Amino acid sequence: MRRRIRHILTDLRHRRFIDLYATTVVAFVFAALLLVGADLPDSVRWSLLFAGLGFLLLRLAFANHREDRFLDRGDYDRNPITEDLRTARDVWIFAPVGSNFLTEERCDVLRRGPLARPDGTVRVVVLQEFDAGDPISEQLDALLDFPVQRAADSLRETRARLASMRQWTVQGTFAWGEIGFNPGFSLVAVNPHAAGGYANVEFHGFRNDAIRSRMHIHLTRDDGQWYTYWLDQFEEIWRSTLDADGS
Repeated sequence: MRRRIRHILTDLRHRRFIDLYATTVVAFVFAALLLVGADLPDSVRWSLLFAGLGFLLLRLAFANHREDRFLDRGDYDRNPITEDLRTARDVWIFAPVGSNFLTEERCDVLRRGPLARPDGTVRVVVLQEFDAGDPISEQLDALLDFPVQRAADSLRETRARLASMRQWTVQGTFAWGEIGFNPGFSLVAVNPHAAGGYANVEFHGFRNDAIRSRMHIHLTRDDGQWYTYWLDQFEEIWRSTLDADGS
């Protein structure tokens, strides 16, 4: 029983299944009123019964028609993330090299989106700079069978772009940091702690023929502990970053 209560409290803290819990509370309240002999009109009783049933059926329908969570990079073409970035308040990005996601177009969208809001934030983490021939460079270059650019060169371009973004005069907060190792995944979270927020986690694998071949998982609050787990992973990465200007 305690485990169930903790589960409910966790859902409420993360604002999951609010409609379901609200319907349950209303049903229990009116059941208690009927139990003590409260005189409720038949119309009220039937309205509550069908309203509760409607909520439960709607929840069941949403559960059975959930969008596919197991995707590839092509999902960014089918469901462009650019629109989400334009209206977002908080964006978290961890990308070891970042050149494929942090394009000039998306950086400008971040400037016009979350960074144009006083309460907007964008946090980015990439790898520390390395040279071609370093072990980490060889590892990243081995991820693709047909690379179009060496990882070291791509990272250098990304870091230069991030350094330029740091100089922007914007209303929101922009920050970026670096880590010295590659954990084997990338992560993009949009409004992670708000209703409708989500996180895309991409696994790099080994010897993909192209970037588009990589698998990523689309996670939302309805995924419970695993959604929280990946958000915590980003926070752990962020805490371990070195300030890019060396301070």
